[in-house]
Amino acid sequence: MADRLTNRQEEVLALVRDFYLENGYAPSLGELQNKLGFNSKRGVVNHLIALENKGYIIRTSEPRGIQLINDSDDGNIDYEYLIGIPIFGYANAGTPLVSADEESIGILRVDKSLISRNNRKNLFGLIVKGDSMNQREVDGIKIEEGEYLVVDQDAEVKDGDVVVAIIDNCATVKNISLKNKDMVVLYPESNNPKHQPIYLDSNSDFLINGKVIKVLNNPMEAI
Repeated sequence: MADRLTNRQEEVLALVRDFYLENGYAPSLGELQNKLGFNSKRGVVNHLIALENKGYIIRTSEPRGIQLINDSDDGNIDYEYLIGIPIFGYANAGTPLVSADEESIGILRVDKSLISRNNRKNLFGLIVKGDSMNQREVDGIKIEEGEYLVVDQDAEVKDGDVVVAIIDNCATVKNISLKNKDMVVLYPESNNPKHQPIYLDSNSDFLINGKVIKVLNNPMEAI
């Protein structure tokens, strides 16, 4: 960033970042006013204007309309040690019946050292539904129901990778076979014999939306 911040502006920016990482959306003016102990919302607005003028945020006319601008310009929310990865709903590890959702339903807060990517612009998260991939591991963690997937839209997809595919506007996670140039095969890796491969014409209307690069255990599933 070009312009340095005052101590108070740094405090406001840190509050906005902390709130976003904790909740997945920006704080309201009233919430910032309460946390900062200002007498009026006008004082909050003045600091937000300064942060916008210095290139740290963008303000919109929408409720909670504060958007963070990354120091690293990688498209996700960066903090000192964490990145915030938006969760775009569910990926069905079974028949692709769960509708693909492009609106964030929350934020995964992940230590930067756990994501071995220089460019994190096109990372997103999904929650696994189903058991068609429960025998497949990524970095030693199985893709079981309820776990979080980190998906990289920019990663090169190779034969045998785990991918997220959009079929008829539904997201599914499967292994991919690219051995036949005229056909794409999405196949399960499960101890449930009901799951079978999906065979797609290479020219049909489907989308490989990214490669699964990490599986994160969801401890709340065990509660």
